[in-house]
Amino acid sequence: INFIEFNINKYKIYSYSRNEKSQVALKRAYKDVEIILGSVEDRLNLENIITKIKPDIIIHAAALKHVDSAEKQPMEMVKSNIIGSKNIIELSKKFDIPITIGISTDKACSPQNLYGYSKKIMEKMFLEANTQETRFCCTRFGNIAGSNGSVIPFWLNKKRLNEPLTVTSTKMTRLMISKDQASKIVEDCIDFVEEFTEGFILAKKMKKVAVIDIAKNISDNIVEIGIRPG
Repeated sequence: INFIEFNINKYKIYSYSRNEKSQVALKRAYKDVEIILGSVEDRLNLENIITKIKPDIIIHAAALKHVDSAEKQPMEMVKSNIIGSKNIIELSKKFDIPITIGISTDKACSPQNLYGYSKKIMEKMFLEANTQETRFCCTRFGNIAGSNGSVIPFWLNKKRLNEPLTVTSTKMTRLMISKDQASKIVEDCIDFVEEFTEGFILAKKMKKVAVIDIAKNISDNIVEIGIRPG
């Protein structure tokens, strides 16, 4: 979970992820974070880890999040985004986890692609699962600037290699949010969830950014390649 900038002294954080490279980078940045390799799709291993840790809060951020990948391989997307979310919900209920937070996306609002639909389903499942004993809520983010797999570090690397920046369309826009803003929404969700009897989705107004403007701030060498699937 590479966007968490919580007060490290407030929580004991365990990061459960199958991405070994990101896990190692997280550990180097935050030595007190305990990293555990595993996938939300692997229910047996996930249950084993929850049994050992006995967490007070689960933050479910695992997903296949690239729109074109979801369009090309919908079965893989379903495994992670829907079945993985179902595993989290069922195990949170089984072990009476007090708070479970689902990380969703702006693309779940009036979804136009499979990734957006999968996150909409995740949200609906979380809200259905909410009870007084086991609280569930969701947050919605746009694109987290500088996060793993996002376009800004991709373009900065292209610039470093003296290669052209590839833009799908000069008319494309994105909703952008900083890592600190994203973390604040998660913390707010944890704080608010105990105050409300109904499940909810927490979001905030985000800046709409023209991707061509971001690209021009990095390099003048820009190539338009066409819109990807989804």
